[in-house]
Amino acid sequence: MYRRVSRNNNTSFTPPRRNSRAVSGVLIALLLVAVFAVSILYAGASAFRSDAQNQFERYVLSAVVDAIEQVNRLTSGVQSDSASKLAQVRQNVFLMDRLNNINIFLLGERGRLVPQEALTVLYEDLDTYEKLLQTATSPTLEIRTTLLTHLTALHELIRE
Repeated sequence: MYRRVSRNNNTSFTPPRRNSRAVSGVLIALLLVAVFAVSILYAGASAFRSDAQNQFERYVLSAVVDAIEQVNRLTSGVQSDSASKLAQVRQNVFLMDRLNNINIFLLGERGRLVPQEALTVLYEDLDTYEKLLQTATSPTLEIRTTLLTHLTALHELIRE
């Protein structure tokens, strides 16, 4: 009923040359289209990264300017609203720190917008200022001037 197909060892399969060239041409065309599509996607991603970097820089610069304005509103003495004004300065420094960390996460160490040393000094200044406000025993003019100097130096560093 069923016959077994026998194979002759002397025969070999040789595809026609015309089909091989057509397949090669199609593969090369598909490869060129894929390379073109990848290059367009890479250019779009590169532009996005550049735009994101510029936007982060603007936000950090805005946070520095806001912090400077808040420090300028602080008086040399202790007043009832000094703690809330200092809290607003701390919020801006914290915002700079967070934006810096996000940008480092996205771009690696080359994405650092604010040097870590500058943030450390600002946090130390804020802690010292807060301790002076809590004790209310000495004037705050010196630490206010120091904080303002550090923020102004950071502003100049970022604007470069």
